[in-house]
Amino acid sequence: MTSFPAYATGFELQPKTGAAFQHLSPLLSLLTRVEFVLQVKNPAVNQGQMVSDFDSKLELALQELGAAPCSFRLPRDIPQEFDFAFTFNGRSVAVEIEKSNQEKILRDILKCHMYLHAGADFALVALPRNYPHTKGVWNLFDFGLQRFNECQTYGFGTPANLGRILLLGFDQFEAGTSGLLSQNTRERMRAEAAEPSGRP
Repeated sequence: MTSFPAYATGFELQPKTGAAFQHLSPLLSLLTRVEFVLQVKNPAVNQGQMVSDFDSKLELALQELGAAPCSFRLPRDIPQEFDFAFTFNGRSVAVEIEKSNQEKILRDILKCHMYLHAGADFALVALPRNYPHTKGVWNLFDFGLQRFNECQTYGFGTPANLGRILLLGFDQFEAGTSGLLSQNTRERMRAEAAEPSGRP
């Protein structure tokens, strides 16, 4: 396993309407930079897909800004677990982080509805603008916003529930550089991970 330091910045909230934005923007607008670690576990498996600890680092960053950790039980018929949950000004928030798969975003929005039904006041979906894939750099935040707007347009969820869901976009950079994570970054990390000596 080979590790590479990275960071997230350029945080953006959408949609800028609804109860979720009104309640959570005072907290989330304070996010400036979240440092995390990218890892290539096995460059020969799944085309050297990268994984990261961004979820735990985002959770810690929010706690440092005033959020408090929390948990709540989901019904047995809801097998999916949120990545983490927190409270802010007395309201609970379930967080989903989609770091690599654009096809799962619509499912993430459905899972948000499950969390709201189970008792969460709000749900947050965090999505990078630049996930380096073998087929290109995917803007998961833009893709998620398109799916969210389609949900609003075609009635996939009530306006009241959609107003309790918020999307959080961000840019990913390799630490020590000013460059966004890209296909070149991915290929270089994969090549370094494949070296016999490898970096620890």
